[in-house]
Amino acid sequence: MTPLRGDVAVLLENAPPKRQALAEAAFVFFAVLGPSSVARLGRGAAVAVELALLAGGLLLLRPWESSRRGAWWGVLGLVVALGGAGAGAWVASDAEMTKGFSLSMAPLVIRALGMCLLVAVLLWRDGQGPAQVGLVREGWARELLLGGGVLVGTYVVHLAASVPLAAVAVALKLAGEELAARKGVAAALLDTGLGIPAFAAIMVVVTGFEEFVFRGFLVPRLKVVLGGWVPAILGAAVLFSVGHFYEGTLAVFQTFVMGAWFGFVLWYRGRLLPLIVAHAAFNTISFALMLWLSRSGFLEKLPPL
Repeated sequence: MTPLRGDVAVLLENAPPKRQALAEAAFVFFAVLGPSSVARLGRGAAVAVELALLAGGLLLLRPWESSRRGAWWGVLGLVVALGGAGAGAWVASDAEMTKGFSLSMAPLVIRALGMCLLVAVLLWRDGQGPAQVGLVREGWARELLLGGGVLVGTYVVHLAASVPLAAVAVALKLAGEELAARKGVAAALLDTGLGIPAFAAIMVVVTGFEEFVFRGFLVPRLKVVLGGWVPAILGAAVLFSVGHFYEGTLAVFQTFVMGAWFGFVLWYRGRLLPLIVAHAAFNTISFALMLWLSRSGFLEKLPPL
């Protein structure tokens, strides 16, 4: 077996045993996506899931034990995250509730901050720190600039996946349905009334949370569970993609490819900052394009396929 470079091997320092790693990974995944996944069933179902997650979080963190007092911060993070998810479901429009998603930015940011606090406490409880999720001070300026290269690679990977998926959509007569889903998401984003600078600032928080959780935290945990980096990266990409069904079925496959790309970059570099930069920039550029298409009237003129 080829030894890992130090900057990648550090991701596994003080990693928990397989059973604990699986429990942490599963709980974090369901805490992120559970409430929104049942939102289409009604607000009551979302509340029930959130209460179940809160009970599960207490059992996982066990803050009442004297040796685990710091775990109360994790409980606080979980409460904040669930509060953000619940608020998103509560303020969602009827159309959003039907599709099971809400793009209200304040709840998204609240959920992101709460989940980051929860995951940070889990890392601390395991004797790990920022370096174990790829966040280090050394060489941060270089990694920041590298984010531009990762962004270019993201567009290459995205386009490479989009062309065959578009052909599949046409062949299966799904193009109209997929276009309608994308237009719905675009309309929801534009309805936020945000300008590009404000959207970019929010994306730093939201995509920072996504990379922190799905790449920095889940990929090493799944490496412990599955035994290899490639299965861990692909597994984390699957978990990342299933939260994007509201964008359309084929968008899930695009998101999987994008998540896998980010995972392989993490494996190669051992650093999270370039992924956050690339992901935030990619989403912001997409939003700017939507804004331009909307203001030009082109978005409304797109014919059904």
